[in-house]
Amino acid sequence: MAHQPLRLHTGQKLGHYELLVPVAGGGVGQVWAARLRGARGFHKLVAIKTLPRGDASAEQELLSEARLAASILHSNVAQTLELAEHEGTLYLVMEWVDGEPLSAIIECAERAGGVPLLVAVNWIAQVLRGLQAAHELKDDSGARQCVVHREVAPQNILVSYSGTAKLVDFGIAKPADSVGRPSEPGYLSPEQISDGTVDSRSDLFAVGVLLYRLTTGCAPFTGQNAGEISAAILGEEPLIRPSQLKPNYSRTLEAVVMKALEKDPSRRWPSAEEMRLALQRGVPQAFELGFDVQLRTFMADTVGEREARKREALHRAEVVVDAGANDSGSSSSSTSVTSLRAIAVDTSAEPAETLAPRPTGRLASLRPLLARSIPPAPLRRPLLIAATAAVALAFGVLWLRSPPDSSQQAAAAPNAGMVDLSPPRDSSAHPLPAGAASSASGLGVPATAGGRRSYVKAH
Repeated sequence: MAHQPLRLHTGQKLGHYELLVPVAGGGVGQVWAARLRGARGFHKLVAIKTLPRGDASAEQELLSEARLAASILHSNVAQTLELAEHEGTLYLVMEWVDGEPLSAIIECAERAGGVPLLVAVNWIAQVLRGLQAAHELKDDSGARQCVVHREVAPQNILVSYSGTAKLVDFGIAKPADSVGRPSEPGYLSPEQISDGTVDSRSDLFAVGVLLYRLTTGCAPFTGQNAGEISAAILGEEPLIRPSQLKPNYSRTLEAVVMKALEKDPSRRWPSAEEMRLALQRGVPQAFELGFDVQLRTFMADTVGEREARKREALHRAEVVVDAGANDSGSSSSSTSVTSLRAIAVDTSAEPAETLAPRPTGRLASLRPLLARSIPPAPLRRPLLIAATAAVALAFGVLWLRSPPDSSQQAAAAPNAGMVDLSPPRDSSAHPLPAGAASSASGLGVPATAGGRRSYVKAH
């Protein structure tokens, strides 16, 4: 029996996972931030890529991505955790990278002068490490698979808020002898455009394009459309050297960039590792011990506001899902969708000052309990009044128990330990001084007049 297409929304369950907020399109599918819930309050954020039902080509690409990416175990490649199916919906579970796409970082950094050269070189070196792990991937028999990513571009590189770069979206990564056309023309190698032989050096050409752009602020190949950009990549016109754009550009770094951008693959770097080592020799400052502190500082200065908004959006999504956890109709209710319709992981349109800090430490583990403890709207005002009265009563008791002044000790001693429970006396019989009446009426606590206690009703 064929399943009806799932309408994915916040709170929707896919296997052991709860969808929180949609993140973005991910090549052949949509990506959601989701949560894995376990026993005794355990939970873990993951990214889930879902597929439109009935798209056989997309399913094949996702299966290919899952098989390849799950085999690449490296800190600079986002980990693939699981491929599963729920009521006919195929989905891929991936590591949640708590950070931003490099494309968003570049956009934010351009407003402040661009990405610093040392930061750019360090990130490119991290990308090269991840590519090296993919390029030398071996199968169970030990034979090299020669996997090529084919679309090393800013939107397929995630950078964590601590400064770690990770390659994602191996949806079109295939063995070198297969064909495939990426969607980002500015990062295509000449052999990809002309449908020639593609191997690991095609990825290094894309890395060269990215390094050129990060360190000069300009793209090496430009045009009004994809056709013009492709023509520039295939053309014979010499490339503008980085030092022509920036006179103080390092000659050693320029040599690394220009070799990566050679149009003849045989003249490029033979491997990602050799290109990375050349970068390390040419710009050693980007690899010094403790440089990770500079990466974190740059991320905080550049996208710190986006980080706060993302965390707040995820927190609100979790609160909504938790609040509806005991609602038998929550899985299909439209309440969650309506409540979170304006929430996306990128919430740049929302004022930063309106965001409350996300609970940390012990409070984070209490979040599900607190979410379920929010009283219904009709009861909130009475409960608030009752809580205020309780606080005022406690304050009054503490005030009564405080030691009397020495000038009043003799008169107050007989009744010092007693609380007057009689009805309030007429204030006209014992008028209070103006200051005392004002203070007492605001707090609802005993005031003194002429050595005798009277109570003033709180308004």
